[in-house]
Amino acid sequence: MKAEIITIGDELLIGQTVNTNAAWMGAELSRIGFNVTRSTTIPDKREDILKLLSEVTGKVEVVLITGGLGPTSDDITKQTLCEFFDTTLITNQEVLGMIELMVQRRNQQLNENNRRQADVPASCRVLYNATGTAPGMWFEKEGTVFISMPGVPLEMKYIMTEHVLPDLKKRFSSNIIIHKNLMTYGTFEAKLAEMLSGFEARLPSHIKLAYLPSLGVIKLRLTGTGRNHAQLSRDMEIQVRKLYKEIPQYIYGEDEVSIE
Repeated sequence: MKAEIITIGDELLIGQTVNTNAAWMGAELSRIGFNVTRSTTIPDKREDILKLLSEVTGKVEVVLITGGLGPTSDDITKQTLCEFFDTTLITNQEVLGMIELMVQRRNQQLNENNRRQADVPASCRVLYNATGTAPGMWFEKEGTVFISMPGVPLEMKYIMTEHVLPDLKKRFSSNIIIHKNLMTYGTFEAKLAEMLSGFEARLPSHIKLAYLPSLGVIKLRLTGTGRNHAQLSRDMEIQVRKLYKEIPQYIYGEDEVSIE
């Protein structure tokens, strides 16, 4: 199962805001068995958004989108989504009621900007947001699920946790993914790759090897994908033992992350 991540915002491109959303969403998608094939950051420009949405349609199962859902004039994501999905904005009364209650609790007056947050594309499924005024939105087109969420990390994480991840788990049959990391020291990436070329060639198709170098240390990451956790764990352990036999002089430690 493939997924892409799109983060929208000029502030991300100029370095004013660190894009923590993409990293968090990528980890969560991987955790439920998705292969995140690309993460793209684009400006708040209608043409760029439409071009990228058209590009990914039908090529992946899921596209997560954050940003551009605020009430100001430069927040154009909702209007652009309406254009892409050939629909119009309507006022969602339930969202409006939640916004009114939230504003009252903050001892503030409801203004036009607040009201506009309740306007959503008519064809979307609304994902209610208890942490802010902008709801999430779920669309489908040509076999691809598009989910648009606010760029505020707290709000995005709430919508992901409460709505998106549970719904994706129900809709898509998730694989089990296990990562096993072996830490090496005392050689170079090119040399390791040369020594392990035969090992890589003999790996079963459901297990992959990646080289992750950093400051004198090279992490060897084995990634296994399967349906049965016990069987996959056994398969991974077999390959780990083989790696130890191939380069015992360079491995100094390991760590494991099991993802379901």
